[in-house]
Amino acid sequence: MYRLFTERLVLTLSHPRLAARVAQFNTDNRKALADTEPNRPKEYYTAWGMKQILKEEDKASQKCEEFRFWISRKGDDEIIGTVCISNVLFGSVKSCYLSYKIGAAHQGKGYATEAVSEVIDFAWKILRLHRIESYVMPRNTRSLRVMEKLGFEKEGISRRCLEVNGVWEDHVRFSLLNE
Repeated sequence: MYRLFTERLVLTLSHPRLAARVAQFNTDNRKALADTEPNRPKEYYTAWGMKQILKEEDKASQKCEEFRFWISRKGDDEIIGTVCISNVLFGSVKSCYLSYKIGAAHQGKGYATEAVSEVIDFAWKILRLHRIESYVMPRNTRSLRVMEKLGFEKEGISRRCLEVNGVWEDHVRFSLLNE
């Protein structure tokens, strides 16, 4: 399995072997993350269902369309979050979308900034992309702070761009360029 390493973290590229650990992360954080995520099918919270999802994510990474990394702390197998670059485009565009989440028990410790920074480095140096976009709900102050710390530039508001709990939510649109 392909991995990235930071000072405190291991980021493992999606693979079906992670299914039980990812399902446990999803189950443990279902309520805590519900106000910032789309509604999920019940299979999202089972090892069998996650195995199917992870198989698709593995195929997408092999096609260079999406790269989802599952975050754990060095020396610990527990999944504490995820960072994903999706809708990867090459050619004259060379861009992607970035999303991430950290489990409730691990928020506020700098893990999101550390993991996202490493995935940005992957996007620049390995994929040789030029632009990363990310969308953050205006009330998600922790993610807004991550964007600020990593130098993302605010480009505006994308009105009603993601459905969360049956409500179409506005998001702040950010970008980061590989200069």
